[in-house]
Amino acid sequence: MGLPLFSANDDPGPSFFRFSESVGLNGPAFRSDVRPAHATTVIAVRYVGGVVMVGDRQATGNYIASRDVRKIEAADRFTALAISGTAARGMEFIRMAQLSFEHYEKMTDSALSLEGKANYLSPIIQRNNLTTPLMVLPLLAGWDPSHQVGRIFEYDGAGGCYERFDYSTIGSGTPFAEGALRLGFRSDLDREAALELGALAIYEAGDNDPSTGGPDFVRNIYPMMVTITSDGFQELEPEDVASRFRVINERRTLSGGNAGGSLR
Repeated sequence: MGLPLFSANDDPGPSFFRFSESVGLNGPAFRSDVRPAHATTVIAVRYVGGVVMVGDRQATGNYIASRDVRKIEAADRFTALAISGTAARGMEFIRMAQLSFEHYEKMTDSALSLEGKANYLSPIIQRNNLTTPLMVLPLLAGWDPSHQVGRIFEYDGAGGCYERFDYSTIGSGTPFAEGALRLGFRSDLDREAALELGALAIYEAGDNDPSTGGPDFVRNIYPMMVTITSDGFQELEPEDVASRFRVINERRTLSGGNAGGSLR
């Protein structure tokens, strides 16, 4: 099967989304009688050397639809993309973003910059959120090789893209996660401190927001934790993640559920 040919006026260029529309690869139509599950909550924290991302695993509708959703994926080697909002559309959004970045690189023989990737997603978010009720709010983070620093980009519902120089959180657990992040963030965080703060923020969200899933010690299901550095996207091993949340849970058990006088 050969590649499709386009006239000069119809050529979609390096945009995978325009290409998919031109050959009829549009997404499925929305059914108004279906209430889709929603995904929450994800946070990102900058530290000296990269970015930490932590996401809960629960998808919620009128009930808990799933307990083990993966809300953070590698868009490419140095970029992570996370989603909140409609879970199914968000998973599709991640796959399309992965294909888009790869398609752009193959068509132009050059890679998009991290800022270029963030801006590339804006009109796609706008088109989805303003034309369907299946809202998706992504969070993009990655390692910028040109500046040798980790960067975080968040979006509003209309596709507006904003860089955050400290931390960001999306999803229904945001007020609770952001409270922990606001109190615990420092500009000189190292990797271990950023992981600890990220775990604490998700724990607080899961403890206070009914739609956010905290660590599930019965089923042995824990939030995802990843780092994006000069070595690329790396997901922490489940045993490492479990031990971090057990430490937090043991502290809370000893204090009777109260955070106490120290954030940690």
